[in-house]
Amino acid sequence: MEDDRELLDRARAGARELVHVARDGDTDGVFQALRRLTERQGIVGSDTRLIVGQLVSASAEMMLQRVGTAPDEVTYAVDLRDDEQFNVPIDELEPPLRATVRALLAELNGLPDEADFQLDLALREQNVPTTLDVVVHSLLWTIGLLEWCEAEQKPAPEWLSSGRLCN
Repeated sequence: MEDDRELLDRARAGARELVHVARDGDTDGVFQALRRLTERQGIVGSDTRLIVGQLVSASAEMMLQRVGTAPDEVTYAVDLRDDEQFNVPIDELEPPLRATVRALLAELNGLPDEADFQLDLALREQNVPTTLDVVVHSLLWTIGLLEWCEAEQKPAPEWLSSGRLCN
């Protein structure tokens, strides 16, 4: 069995590749890359779960970078909006997306076990359309935050940006 470091490195490499493919605007390429990256177990397998976990973790890290120094005992929340900028209660989201948002919140609030639980819920349905929805949302969050890093010349996660300041 692979050790944890190898799994982490492979998940990060997969997440990094998906981000680069998506940023190039190749939507078909994202699906093809995900299929190739997860060929051992399939798109609905644990490899995808590990990749999504790294995307969520990177998003949380960049969100915390964006917030800056927070007061002690802070609890992070999200303000979800639809395309017309109307507030969307988290409980109105489809269960997989709701669990993915809750995983992000758990990461932001320093609750890694809860984040893992929520990601397991997000990918519980074990079907390709649901899995792709979770992957795409996680990718969009990560890319949006990476673009913020670039615009503000702030550091992104080292494994995602090769340790350079985004510019």
